Amino acid sequence: MAITKIHPIKTTLDLSIKYICNPEKTDEEILISTHACGHETAALEFEMTRQSWNSSTKNLARHLIQSFDPDDKLTPEIAHEIGKKLIDEALKGKYEYILTTHIDKGHIHNHILFNNVSFTDSYAYNSNKKTYHQIRNISDKLCKEYGLSIIENQGKEEGKSYKEYQERKRGKSWKAQLQYSIDNAIKRANDWEDFLRLMRAMGYEIKEGKHISFRAKEQERFTRAKTIGEDYTEENIKKEIENRVCRKEKYPTKPKSRGTSPRNHSNLGRIIDLKNNPKAQEFRGYEIWAKQHNLKSMAKTLNLMTIHQINSRDELYDAIGKVNLELTNMATNIKNIENNIANISLKIKNIETHNRLKPIYDAWQWRKIKNPFIKHILMK
Repeated sequence: MAITKIHPIKTTLDLSIKYICNPEKTDEEILISTHACGHETAALEFEMTRQSWNSSTKNLARHLIQSFDPDDKLTPEIAHEIGKKLIDEALKGKYEYILTTHIDKGHIHNHILFNNVSFTDSYAYNSNKKTYHQIRNISDKLCKEYGLSIIENQGKEEGKSYKEYQERKRGKSWKAQLQYSIDNAIKRANDWEDFLRLMRAMGYEIKEGKHISFRAKEQERFTRAKTIGEDYTEENIKKEIENRVCRKEKYPTKPKSRGTSPRNHSNLGRIIDLKNNPKAQEFRGYEIWAKQHNLKSMAKTLNLMTIHQINSRDELYDAIGKVNLELTNMATNIKNIENNIANISLKIKNIETHNRLKPIYDAWQWRKIKNPFIKHILMK
C-alpha cells in the first residue's frame, strides 16, 4: 500500500533539495534519480526554466511524497522504481524532477521535487483534486502491478506492466488501440450484436467464451477485453450500451440547425422506439414529435448513404470500420508526434543549459591551473 500527498514549495527550494538528497537517508545517494536536471544543480536549473519562460508563478516547485506500508516488505530499489514510474506517467516528461528514496525511518518512502513550470511549454502545474487523484490512481495501479496492497481501487483501468506502459507511451499498444475501438463501438452500437458487427468492421477477429477476446490485423495473440479494465468485461460493455441507448431515447438530441443542405450531417439523430418509450406512450405531443423525428432521421440517413454510395448494411459497417480505423491511426500519430516534441524539447533544454554553464565551467577549470607555463601554452 502507498499513501501519497503533495504540497507546494514557495521558498527555500535549495534547502528542500538538500534535505531529500541527504546521503544518510538515500543510501549514500545511490537512490537518487533525476529528469532534465542534476540533483546538485536542480535549484538553479528550476530557476533558469522559470526565467526562460518569464513565469510569474508564486510556487517554485511541488513536493510529492509516496509512503509505503512496512507490511509490504518491498526493497528500496523496487520502491525507487515504483516512484520513477509514478512521476514519469504523471508528469509525462514535461517537468524537471528529483526523485529520492529514504530508508532511514521505519517505512520506505519516496520524495519527489518537481519544477512548478514545464520546460517544454511554460505551463505551470495545476495542483487540484483532479490531478491529485490522478497521481493517487497511478500509484495504486503500480502497487497492484508489483503485488502490493492498495487502499482502494479508484481507477477504472487495471495496472499496466512496464512493457505495456512503454508501448502506450510510444503509441504502439494493442491494448490502447483495442480500448479506443471498443469505446467508439459502444457509442455507435444499438445492442450487443450491433457492437460485435462494428468491431468486426474495424478489422477485429472475435473469440467468444468465458471472457470475450479480440485480435486486430497483424496482432499475433488475442487480447481479453477484461485486461484493459473492469469497465471492459462483456457484462459491463453490454450494460454501457444499454444505458447509452436508454439515455438517447429518453433525451433525444434535437436538431440545432434547420438547414437542408446534404452536407449538414451533424444533426442526425437516433430512431426512437415508440413501442417501448414510456414518454411516447404517456404524452401524445411527444409521440407526434418522435414520429416526425424518426422520419427526418431516416430521410437524412438515406440521403447520407446515397451521397457515399452505401447500398447495404454490410457496406455501411465497412464504411464505419474504415472511419474508426482512420481515427485510431490518427490518435496513434498524434501520440507519436507529442512524444517527438517532448524529446526535442528536452534536447533543446539540455543544449541551452550547456551553453549557459559552459563558460562558468571553463572559468572554473582555468582557475584550477596553477602552473603559469601551462596557462601560457593553453592561451596560444
